[in-house]
Amino acid sequence: MRFLLLEDDAEAASRVAAALSEWPELELVLVTTVSGALAAAAARPFDVLILDRMVGEDDGLITLQRLRALEVRTPALVLSNLGATRSRVEGLEAGADDYLVKPFEPEELVARLRALLRRSSPRGHPEILIVGDLEVRIKARTVHWADQYIDVSPKEFDIIGFLAANHDLVVSRAMMWDACWPEYRIPPQINVIDVNLSRLRAKIQAVAGRPVIETLRGQGFVIYSKSCS
Repeated sequence: MRFLLLEDDAEAASRVAAALSEWPELELVLVTTVSGALAAAAARPFDVLILDRMVGEDDGLITLQRLRALEVRTPALVLSNLGATRSRVEGLEAGADDYLVKPFEPEELVARLRALLRRSSPRGHPEILIVGDLEVRIKARTVHWADQYIDVSPKEFDIIGFLAANHDLVVSRAMMWDACWPEYRIPPQINVIDVNLSRLRAKIQAVAGRPVIETLRGQGFVIYSKSCS
């Protein structure tokens, strides 16, 4: 069982964790930013999302709306200090399955989460790697920049998927060859890698309006999160 908790207040996060501490075999993944929650929940399946409404200057409902647009249907419980009827309606319309006002009793939180799990049915997960405006949709094998589709070849998809999964880390040619050409048990073919990378770079830059894949001489290639935002 895996839950995602979006909460930037350490004390509040501790209260939620304490309430769930007796849950058998539960993995609680904590993220503290809206962008972090979006990337985590899009990339892999969770059983439940627990989203704080106010996260710094951002609204957790932004994350939920984006996830629903990406067809992530994981049951979601919104936590909020905003208890007015209008606020509850906003949460439900954004895609929440339940809305709990702070402060709450631990027993009520657990009961509501159990109810969500009882009502939920197995749902497919799109598995999307999100790095800023770049979206690599693993199951669909498509690439998008700020919702704009980028037409890539199967091998170009393998390359951008590997770079996105390892964003902010330098990927050598040898690493890329092993990941994207596993069918060939021969040394990395530099020309093959560079030709595919060049085509991929051009396609992404044509949509993004700027270079996204960077080359570090003598080291390899990298996608920086900051260059995708």
